Amino acid sequence: MKHVFLALFCVVGAWWGGMLIGCQPNSAPDNLPAEGNAMYYWRTSLRFDSTERAFMRQQNIRRLYVKFFDVAVEGPQGPVPVATLKFNDPVPEGVEVVPTVFIVENCLRDTIGHLAEKIVTRVMKMCATNDIGAVRELQVDCDWTLRSREKYFALLSDMRRLLKEHGMKLSATIRLHQLSQPAPPVDYGALMVYNTADPRRLTDHNPILDIRDVEPYMKHLKGYKLPLATAYPLFSWQLLFNGTAFNRFLYGERPVLKLTTDTIVSWHSEVEQILRAKSVVEKRRADASHLIILYHLDKQFISNYTNEDYEKIFSR
Repeated sequence: MKHVFLALFCVVGAWWGGMLIGCQPNSAPDNLPAEGNAMYYWRTSLRFDSTERAFMRQQNIRRLYVKFFDVAVEGPQGPVPVATLKFNDPVPEGVEVVPTVFIVENCLRDTIGHLAEKIVTRVMKMCATNDIGAVRELQVDCDWTLRSREKYFALLSDMRRLLKEHGMKLSATIRLHQLSQPAPPVDYGALMVYNTADPRRLTDHNPILDIRDVEPYMKHLKGYKLPLATAYPLFSWQLLFNGTAFNRFLYGERPVLKLTTDTIVSWHSEVEQILRAKSVVEKRRADASHLIILYHLDKQFISNYTNEDYEKIFSR
């Protein structure tokens, strides 16, 4: 991809070390990015096959929210990066990358110290090393709760300040249960309209997305004080239950040895549920369809839907 001139800023660090990159600010109204179609990329290796490249062209995908790493507590050293992305392929021409970091909630139970600087520094070093140009934004994903809200918001405030100095924005995922809480100090949120129920429970509700589990949260949506993009699911799950007790997720395990009391339950995101949820969300928030993000880019999931399905999901 074409290289964009970037201003590099040296930052002193230990294992996080790296460089901060100043980039052009995004001037879209209400702090939302330009209108368009987007995807999450949630794998540990950045690699695109021909099916995925064709899909991005056909569906006019202009933004990829790419998970760079997780932040988790690993022993006495405190929060550290894990599951770091490996860059095997260049990003397709014309596609903007939004580095995304998943923070495990227990990282917020102790002092956060210089965690904001460490995260920003590491992300920007990865961008510089792998020629990811025109980085305008960083997104944070965290399933924070009332218990961790104060420290999480403080972390976001620190990150936003660091990024703002270099003309960059900060966004954060917003889970449905977080709509009843104050909005985090970010430029905009990505409302996650998926993972709407606990998959570890045997139920007739699809835990990936069931409108019955979405509707109770909609009373908080209209007054939520943050510009919002909206994210919908494309993925599927297979789960093993021993009787009614959840055992584990199955990830391509074949064959699976089963007892007579074992059950394998399969769930997939249904386009009818996505469109129903989309209608419910957009009736309450006009800005919700400005930017639609699908989770996530993977050939085993994207081929389960037709072009007509995608046209309806991405329609505004």
